[in-house]
Amino acid sequence: MRRILTWVVVAAVAAIGAAATADALRGGGESVTRSAERTGIAAIRVREAERAVSQLREAGAGGVLTYSDESCRLHAITLPDLEPADAPGFEMCEPFSGSGGISVFDGDVVWSGLGYQTVQVVVSQEALSRGLRVPLGFDGVSDGYRAVQAESLGDGRYVVLADSTSTPRERVLAVLKGGRVVAAQPGFVVGSAREIRPSPRRNYVALLGPDGVGLLDENAERLDLPDPARAPHAIAWSPDERWTALATRASVYVFRSGDPHGLLVRIPLAVRDLAWEGAE
Repeated sequence: MRRILTWVVVAAVAAIGAAATADALRGGGESVTRSAERTGIAAIRVREAERAVSQLREAGAGGVLTYSDESCRLHAITLPDLEPADAPGFEMCEPFSGSGGISVFDGDVVWSGLGYQTVQVVVSQEALSRGLRVPLGFDGVSDGYRAVQAESLGDGRYVVLADSTSTPRERVLAVLKGGRVVAAQPGFVVGSAREIRPSPRRNYVALLGPDGVGLLDENAERLDLPDPARAPHAIAWSPDERWTALATRASVYVFRSGDPHGLLVRIPLAVRDLAWEGAE
């Protein structure tokens, strides 16, 4: 039932400059050299932020990025101006969004309502196992599969992360409609993904895990990521899904969804995770 909520980290342009100054202080040399170094690094960060503001404004990207730092404190900035915005006062390491009551229980995909007083099986473990075998080339790989996470894609469709019930364990992904598997990805694509995160309008699905972020479309087909953002650890979409944001070690990259080779805006911001909300 986990999903996308909000996050924290370095705060706006002023905070970026302060972080750069702290980084410079860790170097050695004469005090005059360190002072000049700090000024140079801070100036570079400011120029990078100004460039990002200009690109975001020209492209028409807006809203609020809420993000977390390594201490799981939540912060927020406005787009396109990168100005500080109000953020929740509590700590949280990962964002969440409603799943429409879809979850998993004992290997089944279930719907839970009324405070989980009612549980209805949507796709059973047996049906999932049958669907993942012969039609999609998984026959003989496993005795069966059990759901470990599920999300509704709307229109009676569900995306499911599932583990094989026999060893060696294999984690796979399936898209189901009407209780039938209509698309799937095997273990070598899914890898060690621990979470599936759908986009707001369910046209994209991200796989998150220790190996980073993988991006799929609603039919579970793999999508390319922009070259400079090849090793992201977090992802978010604008509410209208026109834009995708990828977080790497020291930056957040924003690009038009479905166009990884077009405009790419680099925001010099280090985040642990992030969510993209509508403009205030």
